[in-house]
Amino acid sequence: MTCERLTRAAAVLAAVVLSATAATAQSGGGHAMHAAPAAVASTQDAAAMVASGSEAHPVHAPIYFGAVLLDQNEIRSTGRGNLAYAWEGSAFYGTSHDRVWVNTRGETSAEGERLERAEVELLYSHLLGYYWDIQAGVRHDVRVDPREGTPARSYGVIGLQGLAPGFFEVQLHGFVSQEGIFLARASASYDLLITNRLVLQPEVELNVSSGWDRDALIAPGLYRVEAGIRLRYEITREFAPYIGFSYERYTGGASGLVRNHGEKPGRAAVVAGIRLFF
Repeated sequence: MTCERLTRAAAVLAAVVLSATAATAQSGGGHAMHAAPAAVASTQDAAAMVASGSEAHPVHAPIYFGAVLLDQNEIRSTGRGNLAYAWEGSAFYGTSHDRVWVNTRGETSAEGERLERAEVELLYSHLLGYYWDIQAGVRHDVRVDPREGTPARSYGVIGLQGLAPGFFEVQLHGFVSQEGIFLARASASYDLLITNRLVLQPEVELNVSSGWDRDALIAPGLYRVEAGIRLRYEITREFAPYIGFSYERYTGGASGLVRNHGEKPGRAAVVAGIRLFF
């Protein structure tokens, strides 16, 4: 209570002093005469706010901005003369607290002749705290050729995205399909700066399911694991060619589903591509 009374007394004293200064300026005429009443009024308002215990907070309009990142844009070779194309990218637009995200990923078959799988996500993202966003939206798996690739599916999505301690980029997402099957995906990556331009990026992804979706090569439990490491050279932040290694394996019951399609459950590939950011 004593500190509060001293603060109020100091504010009132400042108002009195400025009022006297304003009166002196008024007697001198000129621009000071017109400025003095406003100075007195603002000082009295400030004194009143201090006395009432309130503070003035400036109101700023939200700033909208966006970006596009094609993190994987690559050709994959299994060493048998067959080349496949794979991509993974995202784009967002919004403020520092609320954003709309569009994520996409997919790949062609090992022969590069057909689209093996592709998905698109539309998510609303809200800032929870430093470095972490909560996200919700929809995901759709695309099937271009009705005779080839995984079937079309739609999912509801909820998840978290952010930076874990140590600056690991982490994504945790849950998906609920139209058939009521729950899927979960956890991925993590890390940018290790060898030099200011040379960056080594390891990453890993785990996919888990609560039930069977045989047409989509999904089985209960851990059904697919992906891992990779890529070394990129950032000519600029927007343009970075890279090389690396990628490995994908279906596990558990999903490995049998893949074999039934005449394919091996595991696949390793050397990759080369260009990372784009704008």
